[in-house]
Amino acid sequence: MNREEILDLRHNVQKFIRLFGLLEQNVTPCGFNLSPSQVFSLQELEDGILTIGELADRLFLERSTVSRLIDTLVKGGFVNRNLNEENRREVLVSLTDKGRRSLEKVHEQSIQYYRSILDELLEDEQFQVLNGFKLFTNALAKGRGKTNEY
Repeated sequence: MNREEILDLRHNVQKFIRLFGLLEQNVTPCGFNLSPSQVFSLQELEDGILTIGELADRLFLERSTVSRLIDTLVKGGFVNRNLNEENRREVLVSLTDKGRRSLEKVHEQSIQYYRSILDELLEDEQFQVLNGFKLFTNALAKGRGKTNEY
């Protein structure tokens, strides 16, 4: 890609971030009353218990940032925070029933939201978007030194 195309890509990524609502601090793009970071945290905990450090690594955030994020989720009743009995220096985080129910609602709302956006495209274009996002995300992960595919 030449310089102008790269600048065009940057412009479109920034426009996407704004239009998609990712700059909004208190609500997800699909309209759920949690911040995107809070929802990302709940999604990472969906498959089980994580330490604060593991969650920070998965979210690509500093541990202190994740700790504050978890404080808010604990106060809201979405997650439990407990000391690891086997290693008292570690804090374990898990979903509460409220967290699981909220995550189910987020899933449903996001499916409706994405569907409303994708309905603006032809079926072939929908798959182009999906494949393009996969390619771009995997390239981004490689550039950041992350080996897991997203």
